[in-house]
Amino acid sequence: MFESESQGTASGRYRVVLVSGEMRQKKHQESVQQALDEGSAQGWHLVSATTTNTSGAWVTGVYWDTTPAR
Repeated sequence: MFESESQGTASGRYRVVLVSGEMRQKKHQESVQQALDEGSAQGWHLVSATTTNTSGAWVTGVYWDTTPAR
């Protein structure tokens, strides 16, 4: 149902953008904000976002609905 941006162009309705690998929280927040800004500029609608921290590595999944507003 969801397709990661790292897999190429999404063919379905939803797209997942993963932001990871940042060791400092401030840098990670900036990267997440950039991903949110880029999706918003595309006209996508934010469905969900979740962040996990394991041993200092931050991973955030941002889930978008890429269909145009009806």
